[in-house]
Amino acid sequence: MIRYYYRSLGIALGLLVGMSPGIMLRAEAEEIVTPQIQAQLPSIQKLQLRGIQVGDDGFRLGINGSPQISASRLMSPDRIVLDLQGTEVVSAWNNAVLMVNRYGVRQIRVSQLQKSPAIARLVFELDGTSPVSWFSSFDAGLGLFLLRPTNLANVPSNQPISSSNPPVSTSSTTIEGLLFNGYGQLVIQANRAIAYRSNFDASNNTYLITIPSAQIAANLRRPVLGANSPIEQIRLNQSGNNVVVSIKTIAGWQLQETSRSNLAEIPLQLNSVSQVATNNGSLPQPTNNLPLRNNNRPIIAIDAGHGGRDVGATRNGIYEKDITLAISQQLGRILQQMGYGVVFTRTSDVEIDLPPRVKTAEDNRASVFVSVHVNSLDANLSNISGVETYYAPGSSLGKQLASLVHNQIIADTGASDRSIRTARFHVIVNTTMPAILVETGFITNPSEAANLTSASYQNRLANAIAKGVDRFLKSSPR
Repeated sequence: MIRYYYRSLGIALGLLVGMSPGIMLRAEAEEIVTPQIQAQLPSIQKLQLRGIQVGDDGFRLGINGSPQISASRLMSPDRIVLDLQGTEVVSAWNNAVLMVNRYGVRQIRVSQLQKSPAIARLVFELDGTSPVSWFSSFDAGLGLFLLRPTNLANVPSNQPISSSNPPVSTSSTTIEGLLFNGYGQLVIQANRAIAYRSNFDASNNTYLITIPSAQIAANLRRPVLGANSPIEQIRLNQSGNNVVVSIKTIAGWQLQETSRSNLAEIPLQLNSVSQVATNNGSLPQPTNNLPLRNNNRPIIAIDAGHGGRDVGATRNGIYEKDITLAISQQLGRILQQMGYGVVFTRTSDVEIDLPPRVKTAEDNRASVFVSVHVNSLDANLSNISGVETYYAPGSSLGKQLASLVHNQIIADTGASDRSIRTARFHVIVNTTMPAILVETGFITNPSEAANLTSASYQNRLANAIAKGVDRFLKSSPR
């Protein structure tokens, strides 16, 4: 039996890093986001992750080789992301959740990030209470990749891992209902954390979500599908121990998997499209750059300014990135209710450069681009307040759009009018469609900051922007 163990060099890193020989792995909740570090171990072709166990000797990954691993530390929530290069996840573990509650880790999520080339993704959700350092080693004889707490690093491991061990205890998993939330998403709800598999049948535009070891609640809650709903039909079937959810959308619409903040829910984003990349039969993975098409419905690209480490304007613990995301999601929901297609440059707290924001609008052939921002000034100018709306110099349609949206905001909110203006902001000068950037108010003005963080005021802003966009699209020839 051949075994390889790597000794620690005592290098303390602020995140779980690539598993190269001699590196001590460390995760502490108080550390900040750190760039990805790529392991230097050569990957073995056709690696397969067949399971994970949590034992007294740490985490044991059942894998037939030692893959290259890239890792990153993300905050809010605090988690570590491992991408195993050249590694396939067996079907029983794809989209599975492993409850841990040990070694500073609350749970581990497992998924197949992409199929070609294969990348397996493990997300370690940290509990923030027990900082732990890990050593890594690979046991070729047992086919185990080991992550061990430092105080257990010398404990031998001689028990093989088995993929038959279920990643989630599902003895009483019940699918309780489906609903539409306020962000253009259909949400499948269960009574506990669930794993699932997804497939897309392009012949009839139907998405199949299979939830293993589950049952349908006797009083299942169902959404009401209106005459203009992009979803034509929803069916739930009990297939043995599995629940199969079948969702058929009308032509020109797609469902897209998105991040799961609550593992007892499966949120599916509705997007207006006419051609969907189906990712070899599974639901499209979350991305801001799907090749969406205008299907005789105008598409509005909504850009929530800043995000991630780029917090934007800030004062008294309030971040611009949070306000812009909240307003943008409300705006998208309202425009979808009006019958428009919507594409977002971001739907979560992620950092995105300026060119990809433009590319999202261009790839989706948007009819209008709206970027949402919050203004700020020096502390000695805290009396300044009001709304400014920008368009690109020389753009007559941009000026018309800016005027309609700006006047509607002033009328509906009573905010101070700081006029429409021209500027060479990257996102409005590099888009080919009419584009505006709305500075919704000053975070440095106490009264306006209170408004901007109010859900009701955010909704008034979103409604006003939507009405202005609607007037523009109904009045302007294209």
